[in-house]
Amino acid sequence: MATLNQTGLQDHPILQPFRLNGRWYSPADNIITLHPTQTAFLLMNGKIGKPAQLPTQQKAKGQQQ
Repeated sequence: MATLNQTGLQDHPILQPFRLNGRWYSPADNIITLHPTQTAFLLMNGKIGKPAQLPTQQKAKGQQQ
């Protein structure tokens, strides 16, 4: 199974209830795991907080060992 850092997903705290892909998420859920492209509008609207843990930077293709 892939870890969050390998898939590029980030954990965000839920600040206000919101609906995403037909499902409601509430602050009681505490944390939601999202891809960075899914977070822009939710962050701007104050529905979620900044990521709890940032993914590690991946090596550039030319820097493989």
